[in-house]
Amino acid sequence: MAQGLGGNIQRLMHLFLPKEEEFFKLFYEMSDHAHRAAQLLHELYTGHPNPEEIRDQVSDLEHQVDDLRHECTSRLNRTFVTPIMFDRQDIIDVADELDNVVDFIRAAADRSVLYNVRTIPPSVGELAAILVEVTGCLRDGVALLPKLRDSNVDFVKEVNTLENKGDVVLKQGLAALFRDEQDPIEILKWKEILDYVEEAIDHTEDTVNSIEAALVKNS
Repeated sequence: MAQGLGGNIQRLMHLFLPKEEEFFKLFYEMSDHAHRAAQLLHELYTGHPNPEEIRDQVSDLEHQVDDLRHECTSRLNRTFVTPIMFDRQDIIDVADELDNVVDFIRAAADRSVLYNVRTIPPSVGELAAILVEVTGCLRDGVALLPKLRDSNVDFVKEVNTLENKGDVVLKQGLAALFRDEQDPIEILKWKEILDYVEEAIDHTEDTVNSIEAALVKNS
């Protein structure tokens, strides 16, 4: 009963007070940068001739996402009424998770250059391809946020499905790495990089789970 009353009060406030919908634009920019960073990482693992260039571009995107996250916090401090389906903690959670996605993409790119990795295992390219797909799905879902009014959204299920697919590729990739690679140093390098890519995928799922939780809570 209390939750229903609170929801009704929030809806009444949105009828009479100015609304701050800029958060959705910030989320979209962050998710678009995440998708672009994933594409760059995939290029890195599919034969790009200049790994340092890729690393620098990903680093630049990561800095931009940091700035957008800080802008979310700044706007929260200036905003009285948040978008109807998101309260302040929801906005912080989504922004943090989007930031995490790009942080781990940057970590993978950084380590790939730092470790001067040799032959790239097929599973790394496969996992990076899933990352491209899942961040694209996330971005398209975030674009729908201004129009969403309930928690029944397909993109959440799609991201969850891709995350599960990534788990399978990771396990198979690690098995192949330990089976086929003779150099223990190379095994350590690629295991860490695979873990970073998989963490980026995990945080796309965490992002949509935060969105779904906010929609359920406020529907």
